[in-house]
Amino acid sequence: MSVDAMKNNQEKMLLYTSFTYDIFKIIVATLQRFEPLNYYSGWNVTNMSLEDQVLITLMKLRLNLRDLDLADRFSTSRATISNIVNTIICALHEIFYKGIMVRVGMPSQLKCKGSMPKSFEDFGSARASIDCTEITQDVPSDFNRQSASYSNYKSRHTVKALTAVAPNGSCVYVSPLYPGSVSDANIVKHSHFLENLVPGDLILADKGFNIHDQMPSGVQPNIPPFLINKTRFTSKEAELCYKIARNRIHVERVNERFKNYQILNHIPANYRPLSTKIMQLCACLVNLQAPLLKEIA
Repeated sequence: MSVDAMKNNQEKMLLYTSFTYDIFKIIVATLQRFEPLNYYSGWNVTNMSLEDQVLITLMKLRLNLRDLDLADRFSTSRATISNIVNTIICALHEIFYKGIMVRVGMPSQLKCKGSMPKSFEDFGSARASIDCTEITQDVPSDFNRQSASYSNYKSRHTVKALTAVAPNGSCVYVSPLYPGSVSDANIVKHSHFLENLVPGDLILADKGFNIHDQMPSGVQPNIPPFLINKTRFTSKEAELCYKIARNRIHVERVNERFKNYQILNHIPANYRPLSTKIMQLCACLVNLQAPLLKEIA
């Protein structure tokens, strides 16, 4: 199996990597600029092209194939597969997450307005919609970690991250992973996400984000109203709920795209030390896919 054997078959490229060959070449060319790579295991992989090493890594992320399966497909050893995957994940994370998402930062309100879809016309000062997404993990052996990672919402052991999506559907922020028992509001506080906002900004969130007391001066959270001491919403409240939900759906759709990388459905134990990097890298790779909104394409 190799890139040369499938580069002219778009269906296979999308299946194994989630990219067309043109986008795949851009990823490889970007990585080539930073050669030679410092390999994870301390020894270089010389019997395989960089293209095939990137293919192996994307197949691991996209399909979560076992290392033994990948070793058999590419006629190499499990140790080589592990060395490649660990190395390329770290290298791509350094380039696309630290080098672009973190360094460039969240787009300003002015830039957001330049690519804002019509559905956001009622929220013209919106910088982002935020949500938390959870990833299943094995039950930790340590009892304290078992308690911390158990999610009452999912009824299983998970880790979770805060994600922020700009009005145009691009993922602009991904926090580190936190134990599943940590509340959404505490993740917002601990991740220092709100430090990215300036007076006049607006963010959209759901009812799980009880963060009004955390907001910087001049920054407004737009959260659906609660039913307190009443049985139904007023017509204005119901309309506000609808408008917020219609625009927040973009962040949920982006989170669904994350889950197309099947490694996020269950990160293997031997790659768990890279969990946060895997999550953040998958977010960057989603940004390289076709635009989420047709009017942005």
